[in-house]
Amino acid sequence: MKEPYGLKNFLSLDNDYALHWLSFWNDALRNDYSGTGYITGGRFNITDWLYKSLKENKPYNQFVKELISPSEESKGFIEGIKWRGVVNASQRTEMQAAQNVSQVFLGLNLKCASCHNSFISDLKLEDAYAFANIFADTTLEINRCDKPTGKYVDARMLWKELGTIDSKAPIKEKRKQLAENLVKPEDGRLYRTIVNRIWAQLMGRGLVEPVDVMDNEPWSQDLLDWMAFNFVANKSDLKELIYQITTSKTYQLPSVGFKEVAQVSNPNYKFKGMVRKRMSAEQFTDAVSSVVTPVFADSNIRYRPQIQPSFIRASMVANNSFLTALGRPNRETVATSRDSQANLLQALELTNGWRFNSVLKSGAEHWKANFKNTDLLIRDIYLKTLGRAPVDTELKIAKQALGKSPGVDAIQDLFWAIVLLPEFQIIY
Repeated sequence: MKEPYGLKNFLSLDNDYALHWLSFWNDALRNDYSGTGYITGGRFNITDWLYKSLKENKPYNQFVKELISPSEESKGFIEGIKWRGVVNASQRTEMQAAQNVSQVFLGLNLKCASCHNSFISDLKLEDAYAFANIFADTTLEINRCDKPTGKYVDARMLWKELGTIDSKAPIKEKRKQLAENLVKPEDGRLYRTIVNRIWAQLMGRGLVEPVDVMDNEPWSQDLLDWMAFNFVANKSDLKELIYQITTSKTYQLPSVGFKEVAQVSNPNYKFKGMVRKRMSAEQFTDAVSSVVTPVFADSNIRYRPQIQPSFIRASMVANNSFLTALGRPNRETVATSRDSQANLLQALELTNGWRFNSVLKSGAEHWKANFKNTDLLIRDIYLKTLGRAPVDTELKIAKQALGKSPGVDAIQDLFWAIVLLPEFQIIY
């Protein structure tokens, strides 16, 4: 009996979705395959839990609950990094948990208030310690600018409207109470924050900007409110949210660019369409792998998904100099957005970097062996890299560069020239 039509394709799409969004969530949940804490056992990897959660499209409210009131597989986010040596009070794992939860799920900067009363919000030092005590076995002594004050405060929510915490309960129960409080449908902050993050990922700019300052006014409060309400009504389905945005007439509008980066976060910003941006480190790497030759070898894999993709996806490997140059952050701290602007390090890496050049050379050798006709080679390169045939001028220039019998170096140069084109690198 034949397999149901398209089953493998559906499974593959789920896998591709998980591997693509793995990078976004690894950044946000400060999860990586190597780095500080792993050698000494002061840090826990959550990749397997995260990949499976994305692949099965776990509802966002359940996703949040399992991170805040965790199992053994998902505890890495809350446990944080146990730093070696002497650390200040704001770097304790309990305070890390408070800072990270408030930033990722509530779009709130608690780092300033974990040292002294915040200069940028109404949050006080006591608020930060009260929230951190939810993650503490014993009540933490308040430190102001790393100096003990002799004062203590009971565990509680950042906003009393979100519910209560039994400060005398065991840590496991306090985490559970926090998780239940946060995912209540009436907690608009949680759902507005994730809607804003997904919108920013797809549109290049959040409804609220920066995405970690949800106290700022959105450019459309009605749209943000409606999308958050609709997201909850659709059972906190992240795929449904992505589908809703990407199939909208709003998403189909022509993309826009800005001469000055500061204009994107201008308080007087007016939405006119998706903001053009460069592909992320992982997107660019995967694009090159799919059309030229794989950038990473099997030996580079640090996580093997249930379904092996046709090439080693960049989200499956540990950070390295190539990905770092292209913008993959150090995941010792939460990173909820990446800079889309090119810089000198990226230019140098894509010009003289050994990994990128060796990939282009290997691809050129393969294409030379498979194409004896210069015209066919050029047309196939354009089709696979840009999804179109070369225009007459491009074909003429490429033929002049390659000659009648193109060598590996000439084909490598053509690859390099095309994959560095804005048309290849920019998401329009």
